[in-house]
Amino acid sequence: MLKQIVHRLLKSLKWISLILVGLLVFHLGDFFNLYADQLLLLTYQHLRMIVLAMPPAILFGVSIGILIYRQDRLSTTAITVAGIIMTVPSIALFGIMIPALAPFGAGVGTVPAVIALILYSQLPIIRNTYIALKSVPQDTIKAGRGMGLSNWQILWKIELPLAIPTILTGIRQAVVIGIGIAAVAAYIGGGGLGRWIFGGIRRTYPDMIIAGGLAVSLLAIGVDVGLRKVQAWLTALKLSDR
Repeated sequence: MLKQIVHRLLKSLKWISLILVGLLVFHLGDFFNLYADQLLLLTYQHLRMIVLAMPPAILFGVSIGILIYRQDRLSTTAITVAGIIMTVPSIALFGIMIPALAPFGAGVGTVPAVIALILYSQLPIIRNTYIALKSVPQDTIKAGRGMGLSNWQILWKIELPLAIPTILTGIRQAVVIGIGIAAVAAYIGGGGLGRWIFGGIRRTYPDMIIAGGLAVSLLAIGVDVGLRKVQAWLTALKLSDR
């Protein structure tokens, strides 16, 4: 009974959310028409930061997850540190980047924004990589050892292939989180859709603030849906190869 009530409530919230988004888009129709060129430019800048940040974030996060999954003490430390970074307010971390990178001539703009996004992306990627590798059935690992495989061969041929779906989930979460956090990059000249949010606050222009927030949300939802489809396709491809 309770499960049915929760299911109906969630379904109702979904439709309510869609209606609210539709009303907001209708209300902001004139604004989006007026600033259509700027919307495309800011969306490009926003996605550019994500595209620049994600490859190194994935490389670092997955590598750390692989290094720690067999060492409980090290894994606790790494996940805790990544969690602490995640709790730092984004505007504070972006602010710290200004004096830290100023001596290198990169205190403002895209560079500090990308570095901050890499740092914020670590927790979901490291955690999911660690959990995925730890969740591989021991019987499967023992079977690999019985076939004479080394630890590295077991990792590459058994553990990582089985862990890919969970790792991809962590990467998807990191991308969606990054899209939200990248809005704050406008505070340090990084561009992106956050320019509308901060510009609207400075000018006391509610429509610009709402348009910026709505554009970031729709971008995150669209990217998440796209990555879900890619994840499902890769998982299906992996299963078909077995």
